[in-house]
Amino acid sequence: MNKLFIFDMGGVVVNNCSLWPDVARAVGVDDVDYRSVYGRLLQAAHRGDISSMENLRIMAARAGRPVPQENYWQKFFHPDMCPGTVQLIESLKSCGQRVVCGTNTIDVHYQYHIDHHEYDCFDAVYASNLLGQAKPDITFWHAIRNAEKYAFEDMFFFDDMIDNVVAAASLGIKAHQFTTSAEAADYIRAETNLAL
Repeated sequence: MNKLFIFDMGGVVVNNCSLWPDVARAVGVDDVDYRSVYGRLLQAAHRGDISSMENLRIMAARAGRPVPQENYWQKFFHPDMCPGTVQLIESLKSCGQRVVCGTNTIDVHYQYHIDHHEYDCFDAVYASNLLGQAKPDITFWHAIRNAEKYAFEDMFFFDDMIDNVVAAASLGIKAHQFTTSAEAADYIRAETNLAL
C-alpha cells in the first residue's frame, strides 16, 4: 500500500530561512530567544490569525519601538532550495508514493514559495496559515489526515524541529527528525521496501 510522506519546508526543503536576528534588529527589539518571548505571537501568524505586518506591529508596540513601515519578514526572506531533498521527493513520487508539504509558514513566506515555484515538487501543500492550525498542535496532522484520507500509521513525517517530530509521533505517524536528505533516505529504506 502507498504511504503518505509529509515534509516540512524550512530547514528541510529550503535553507537560509532563520530570520529572527535580522527581524529583531530591524524592529529594534532585543535579540532574545523568540520562542520564549515572541513564540505565541509568531504562532498566531503561523495560524493566519494575524498577518506578518500585524506581527511586526505588535512586536514593536510591546517593545515601545516605532511602528515598522516595511515588512521585515518579507525583506529578509531569501531561502535556498536543498537539491538533495527535492531529489528524494522526486524519487518517492517516482515510486508511486504521495508526497506533500506540511509547513508552518506566514503569509509572505507562503507567497514567496508560490512565486518561486518552490512547492512545485509536492503533490499538495498544507500551509499552517491557510489551515488555521500550526505544528506542534496535533490538530495540524488531523487536518492533513482528513484531507488526504490516510491513516496516521501510513504516514511518514520529516521535520527539523524535534517538538514537531514528537507531536507527530504521538499520533502513530512515523516521524523522523530531519538532518540531511541522505539520512532521511536511509530511514525510509529501513522502514519500507522502497528502492530509492
